[in-house]
Amino acid sequence: MIRSAARALLIQDDHFLAVKYKEKDRVYYALPGGGQEEGESLHINLQRECQEELGIHVKIGELLFVREWIDEELCIHQIEFIFECTPHRKIIDIKSEIPDPNQIGIEWLPISDVMNYHIYPLQMREQLLAKFGGHSNIVSVYLGEGN
Repeated sequence: MIRSAARALLIQDDHFLAVKYKEKDRVYYALPGGGQEEGESLHINLQRECQEELGIHVKIGELLFVREWIDEELCIHQIEFIFECTPHRKIIDIKSEIPDPNQIGIEWLPISDVMNYHIYPLQMREQLLAKFGGHSNIVSVYLGEGN
């Protein structure tokens, strides 16, 4: 079965917002967002996830990236839609109303240092630098399959 999810790319002051996780001895990051529920549009999905994970309402902009996550061992095939989002007001304090399992924080990460972070999807890092770091204006929408 194929599932879908929406994720938010929130940028403020040359940084992007990421949810920080710890699993065993490994720390990694992911963009806020998550799985779409039955009967829910991607935009409603993203609004709900941002409220739960960040405690904020966002304005959803353009679709930036699409990626597939296939894990045969876990029997997962998920298509993720990553939207550029802006908060309705400048974000100062963030608190998760319903934190994800293994979530240990929420951080603003500098776009210029994105390659130094283990953030999912990994293929997105170069695209972030290209689009928002001034390295290029050629950006792929489809990030491919993988983490």
